Amino acid sequence: MLFNSRNWLPEVFSNKDFLSRDVIAGITIATILIPQSMAYAMLAGLEPIYGLYASFIPVSIAALFGSSRYLATGPVAMVSLLTAVAAGSLAGGQSDLYIYFAVLLAFSVGLFQVLLSLAKAGRFFETIPRHVIVGFTSAAALIIAASQFHKIVGASKIGLNDLSNISFFLSNSSLNGQAILISLAAFAVVYVMKNKSQNSTINNFAALTAVIVSILASNIFVYNGPIVGYIPDGFPAFTIPSFGSTEIPFLLFAIHTLIITFVGFMEAMAVSQRLSFKMAVRESQELKDNEASKFQTNQELFGQGLANISSSLSGSYPVSGSFSRSSVSVTANGFSGFTSIVTSITVGLTLLYATDLLFYLPQATLGVIIILAVLPLIEFRKMKEMYKDNTKEGIVTWATFFSTILFPILNLEIYEGITTHIWTGIVFGFVLSLILDKFCLLYTSPSPRDRG
Repeated sequence: MLFNSRNWLPEVFSNKDFLSRDVIAGITIATILIPQSMAYAMLAGLEPIYGLYASFIPVSIAALFGSSRYLATGPVAMVSLLTAVAAGSLAGGQSDLYIYFAVLLAFSVGLFQVLLSLAKAGRFFETIPRHVIVGFTSAAALIIAASQFHKIVGASKIGLNDLSNISFFLSNSSLNGQAILISLAAFAVVYVMKNKSQNSTINNFAALTAVIVSILASNIFVYNGPIVGYIPDGFPAFTIPSFGSTEIPFLLFAIHTLIITFVGFMEAMAVSQRLSFKMAVRESQELKDNEASKFQTNQELFGQGLANISSSLSGSYPVSGSFSRSSVSVTANGFSGFTSIVTSITVGLTLLYATDLLFYLPQATLGVIIILAVLPLIEFRKMKEMYKDNTKEGIVTWATFFSTILFPILNLEIYEGITTHIWTGIVFGFVLSLILDKFCLLYTSPSPRDRG
C-alpha cells in the first residue's frame, strides 16, 4: 500500500533512455500545468499562487503512492469549480474564511480518500454509473466555459442570465477591446498549434506559447485590462490546518467533502483505467518482467488521498488526476511516475525564480486556456449515442445534464443553510439511475427459467 513507486523507480535509474524520456515528458507537462494551475486557481476563487502550490508537492506524492505510471495529478477544472462552490457556501460571504475552507477541504477530502483506501472501499467507485458522470461533466464544463466569458472580454463578472442578452454586450462600457484582442490572439495561437500541426511537441507547447505571446503583447502595447499581478516567490509555508479555529457547519462541510471526493476520484480513476488499458502493450514490451502494470483502485485512492493532504499542508486546495496532462505524458513518451517528479521540480524552480515573469500575464489568456481545456468535456455526441443505445441510460444522462445546469439557477433550499447547486445535479442523476434500475427490475417480465 505504501510506496508503489518501487515498481518503476529501479527501472528508471537503470536505463538512461527511460530517464531521459521522463525528464522531457515532465518538463513538457510543467509547461502546460503552470498556466493551467493559475487559471484553475482563479476558477476556484483563489489567487494564482494557490494553483502553483497545488502543482508542487501533490504532483510527486500522487505519483509515488498511486498505482498509475502516467496519471498527472494537480489542479483540474471540475474540482476547482466544486471548490469555489464549497468554499463560497461555507464562508458565507466572509472573504477571510474562503481560503481557510478551501485548504481545509483539501485535507478532509484527502483524509477521506485514504480511509476509503484502507477500508478497501475502492470497488464502490467502480459501481457508479458512467452515464451519470458524462451528463454531469458535460454540464459542469459548459458552466465553467460560460463563467470565463467575462475574462476574455475584460468585463466585470457576467451572470449566466446576461449571456443571452445581446444588448448587454452592446451597451456595457466595461468591455475591454484590448482584452478581446488578447483573447483572440491566445485562441488563435493555441488553435493553430494544437490543430494545424502534426508535431506533438508543437501541440504540447501551445498553452505556454500563448502565455508568452500574451505577456509580450501586454508589455509592448501597455495592456490596460486585468492582469495576474504580483505572485509571491518561494515555496509555500507548510502548516497543519486547524479544524477548531472557527465554527464549521459540519453537515454542509461533509456534503462538499463527499462530492469533491466523489467527482475528483472518479475523474482520476477514469483517466488511470483508460491509460492502463491503452499502454498495456507498450509496457509489456519495455518492462523487464514483460508484464504491464495493473490499475489498482484502492492504491490510486491512497495516492490521491495523500496528494490532497499534502496540498492542504502546503496551503492549497483539492487536486485530482488530469486527463489532458496525463495524455501529454503518454504522447511525450514518458515512461513512469518519475515524469511527475520532474514536473514538481520544474514548478518548484518556477516558484523560486520565475514568478516575476508572470506579473503582466492578462487574465483574458487564462480564461481562454480554461475554455479550451474544458470544451472536450462537453460530450453531446456521446450523450446522444447513449440515448440511442440504451434509452434508460440516455434519460439519466440528459436528466443529470439539465439538473446540473438548472438546480443552481432555481436555488432551492434543501435544508437550513443548504441550497441546490452544481453538485445537486450528480446526486439527482445517481438517485434517478437507482430508481430506474429498480423500476426496470420490478416491471421486467421474468424469463422462462425464472418461472421454473
